[in-house]
Amino acid sequence: MHGSYTDIHVHAVPRTGYTAHGLRERAIFRLLRQAGGLTLAQDDPATAYMAMLAQRLRASRFVGQAVLLALDATHDNHGRLDTRHTGFSVPNDDVVAYCRQQPDIFLFGASIHPHRPDALEELARCKALGAVLIKWLPNSQNIDPSDRRHIPFYRKLAELRLPLLCHTGIEVVLSITRQSLGAISRLRLPLDMGVTVIAAHGGSSGLVWNHRTQREYVAMLRTYPHFYGDTAGLGFPNRMGALLWWRDRPDLWDRLLFGTDYPVPFYAPLWRPFLTNGAYAALAVECNPFDRMTLLLEGLGLHLKPESFARMLEG
Repeated sequence: MHGSYTDIHVHAVPRTGYTAHGLRERAIFRLLRQAGGLTLAQDDPATAYMAMLAQRLRASRFVGQAVLLALDATHDNHGRLDTRHTGFSVPNDDVVAYCRQQPDIFLFGASIHPHRPDALEELARCKALGAVLIKWLPNSQNIDPSDRRHIPFYRKLAELRLPLLCHTGIEVVLSITRQSLGAISRLRLPLDMGVTVIAAHGGSSGLVWNHRTQREYVAMLRTYPHFYGDTAGLGFPNRMGALLWWRDRPDLWDRLLFGTDYPVPFYAPLWRPFLTNGAYAALAVECNPFDRMTLLLEGLGLHLKPESFARMLEG
């Protein structure tokens, strides 16, 4: 394998899922389309996106595999599909198909809404299909991780040894049901149930600086040895403070996993004040999005361990 890192946070696009028309027209969604190499004029944008993703991943010097993420549709509190609040969805079977086409570079990241009447059955099915984790975006999917109705779901996650990769902080791209559902404190219940939890975006609140969230995150990391974070999206302006905080916590680096949030881009000039001339020059000319994240981390002196992902899966 050419790269030693596994990117645990890479977004798939739907072949059979749903994208709301209003979402397609938002400026930030147009930015993500551009970063992913898409245009609305393409006859088959999903195939074009996946081809570009695979090409970039195979060309990476540092990243060899990626966990490709599904995103279940929003459901209401009674378990009914809520199309009005579903801005974007990527079915599990779409991601399974992508992974089967290129199993050497893609791992299956499933997404299952816990309100679904068949949630436990879908968990078992996805595990059998090779899922390595479950992805939630509570703010958009209408999931309260602290809701005790989810205890059977958490028990099944722990039984199947499937980690939960859960968005933390505010959400700025997709439709929102409630921003407060992204609070990191809501992850205590699955952690108490023995679930391995990864706080997406490094536990960031989504604000440039939020010291209260960071204090709470440290306390939770110290309390729960099966609690992790990832670097996904930490190059973006609203989460820069979280990455600088992680830079200064080498005692916790073994709890931080590599992720890009592909296709979310970041811009090198924002990081100029924090990098040496040589590190900035290397970052500024790097076009591969996976290698750009690696160079940013290394330029900040933040050295992750490629084996951390495998160790996390083993429990």
